[in-house]
Amino acid sequence: MMRRAILFAFVVLAGASAAAAAAEPRATILSYGRFETRRTGEIEKSDRTASGELQSVSDHRLLQQTDEIVGQLGNAFGFDLKLENFPEGPATLTIRTHHPPITNPKTGRTMTVSEYDWTASQRDNVYFGYSFDHGWEIAEGVWTKQIVYKGRVIAEKKFKIVVPLN
Repeated sequence: MMRRAILFAFVVLAGASAAAAAAEPRATILSYGRFETRRTGEIEKSDRTASGELQSVSDHRLLQQTDEIVGQLGNAFGFDLKLENFPEGPATLTIRTHHPPITNPKTGRTMTVSEYDWTASQRDNVYFGYSFDHGWEIAEGVWTKQIVYKGRVIAEKKFKIVVPLN
């Protein structure tokens, strides 16, 4: 009888743990790859990014679903997300990109991680990406984009950046 009670308690606790994990805020990657974007708003200063700048994107369109991106001026890559199980209201996320060493010639600073905080008010079709706006930003290798919520990585995607020979 005691074994049944212990087994029953274990099953109940396991079910409660699974339900709690299912209710945790999470992000599902809907699409990823090379995007066409339309930027809006003012360029903002950001000392936690290699370029030192951020600019909002008002519209985006997937051009090619791929995890291999040509390192070329103007190319933008990233992913669309669906945010699930978040509390009502805006959610503050940290957008983090691990990349090969990039040296900003204006500041002389070399970085391997660029990140910024972003407040997301919508929950579906949320785009986060990176655009090669300066030649010095293009670094061949693996780039990992992460979405962090309250210290926990809730979405991650690796991209391989390749630089053409010419």
